[in-house]
Amino acid sequence: MHNEPSAAAIRGQFWRYALPSMFSQLLNSCFIIVDGLFIGQNLGNAGLAAINVAWPVVAFIQAVSLAVGTGGAVRLATALGKGDRAEALAARGSAVTLLAVCAALLGAGLGLAYPYILPLIGANEELYPLAAAYVRVVCLLAACQVFATGLLPLARSAGRTLGAMAVTVGGLLGNIFLDWLFIQRFQWGLPGAALATGLSQGACALAALPLLLARRGWPVRPGQFALRRRMVKGILHYAVSPFGLSISTSAILLVTNLRALRYGGTEGVAVYAVLSYVLGSIIPLISGVGDGLQPLFSYARGARDWQSLDRLRRKGLALAVGVALASGAACFALRDVLPAVFGASAGAAAEGAAAMWTLTLACPFVAAARFTCSYFCAVGEPLAGGILAYGEPLAAQPLFLFALPLWLGLEGVWIAYPAAVMLAAAVAFVLMRRHLALLPARE
Repeated sequence: MHNEPSAAAIRGQFWRYALPSMFSQLLNSCFIIVDGLFIGQNLGNAGLAAINVAWPVVAFIQAVSLAVGTGGAVRLATALGKGDRAEALAARGSAVTLLAVCAALLGAGLGLAYPYILPLIGANEELYPLAAAYVRVVCLLAACQVFATGLLPLARSAGRTLGAMAVTVGGLLGNIFLDWLFIQRFQWGLPGAALATGLSQGACALAALPLLLARRGWPVRPGQFALRRRMVKGILHYAVSPFGLSISTSAILLVTNLRALRYGGTEGVAVYAVLSYVLGSIIPLISGVGDGLQPLFSYARGARDWQSLDRLRRKGLALAVGVALASGAACFALRDVLPAVFGASAGAAAEGAAAMWTLTLACPFVAAARFTCSYFCAVGEPLAGGILAYGEPLAAQPLFLFALPLWLGLEGVWIAYPAAVMLAAAVAFVLMRRHLALLPARE
């Protein structure tokens, strides 16, 4: 953290960390939303459905990158809370090296595997050519996404919250311009969308790297970038929960796509594409609260300042739920407008508007579950965080997605999401009560 404040002073930095993170996360989600706007207007239902089918591949890259970046950020902030700057610098360097390794493995591995993956995740004969054209470019530019996603949590933990936000703003503006140029002007379709996003993320990565490494008083030494077993193990230990939290969106998207395709065909997938774009603009805003406060949680834990930790947790949870309620209400108020914005057909737009209430209902429960998961990751409770991160996409969501449509048809596909997050929020409540009961023993 900037100037390494005393443990008692970290509570005053709540808004300095929460607001830039929320704004940055919201803008980061706009990369794919901007793609959807241009694709929907130029390619219609088929384009929306194809990019939605391809999205789990993109989201997997994002989840790995965010997990490594967040794991390194937690190690960095915890070390600063303990007053161990050498450990903090080693965490920074190791995380950057791990991101480079992930970029190489993901780009090559997914580039070879996507022809086999796409048919398994809903790319039928109509959608496969479009989805494959998109994913090919994504894999070629995987390093851009990996570093753009993974470096920003590290920069926030190093106290560069406003700088990280500025990088995201610049990247989004670049993405909007390139989307217009490649999709609207040059008519390059889905490959143009992927190229626009990749180049914009590459620019973000180039700006974020010196932001992280060029901090005064934090010297850069080659030895900091060596992958030592203890440090790598520690980063991956903290990466488990954020990976699950991030990949859950992809897993849910995958299963929902398949169910929407079965009960509604291509139009059903297009409806879900609209819903997922709307949800994709809300979840990052909600998640930004917990993600932004992670450095403060970790710092307070490292300093053993349990009072500050408790106050930050209460205030953060209230903010996350409040933002979720306001966002859900806005979605419902704009339910007749949002589907048309993405270029959905008249039938898909009507179905999307009718299903928008499910997102409104889900929002506060998503906020409670995701904030609690981020908190557990930051304070060194990976088991509790893992239960929340993996329980919803691997257990609750598939259960409701397969059960409810048997009675309710396509409507059951939409209702499955709020049902699953309600269950996740209930589990989060139980785990938090257990955690708080044990806190006095740590003092």
